[in-house]
Amino acid sequence: MDKNKTGDINNSNVDNPLLHFDALAAGIKMGGLRSVSAINLLVSYIVANLSNKVKANTIVLAMDESGLANHFEVSDAIGRLLKNGVIVENEDGTLKLGNTNNADIELVEMDLPLTVRDKSIELCNKILAKEQFKRENKAEIVEAENGFEVVLCVSDNNTDFMRLNLYAATREQAEVIKEKFISNPVAVYEKLIDSIFENEQ
Repeated sequence: MDKNKTGDINNSNVDNPLLHFDALAAGIKMGGLRSVSAINLLVSYIVANLSNKVKANTIVLAMDESGLANHFEVSDAIGRLLKNGVIVENEDGTLKLGNTNNADIELVEMDLPLTVRDKSIELCNKILAKEQFKRENKAEIVEAENGFEVVLCVSDNNTDFMRLNLYAATREQAEVIKEKFISNPVAVYEKLIDSIFENEQ
């Protein structure tokens, strides 16, 4: 068995994982990872830096959006690392390091380009923030006469700070409005408030 596929991040064969082109390349962009070992390292690096915050599907989605690694290779890497105890899944689905530690990650993370490391963490944080916004704030599309109504709501616990109904002529337009709002509902609220007070001056 190829030890590079066991998920052991301390394996001596991982001296330069970028040179092992043994991973599927479909869907990855220029500069993406084509090595099973490198993908193992990147997943471990993400979990180490976002311990008890990030879930497996968040990592996969981040890699899909960035084109840093093949969807199936990332899923396989997570499965291997879980099986070998390198990472552990909590009851709520979040991940943390298992039979390794941050020092181990620091020793091997330099094998990965800085841009890959930074981009992976940035995208995971972006997705985590978006998931939190979706939980705390609401954006609903309701079919209406001659179009669609997008109901946007900024909430804090049981208090609604803003409820805004916008008309969209098509489902596609409604989806764009919904996604733009969900990406940063607080910014939408703050700009609206600023605009209201500016008009009063």
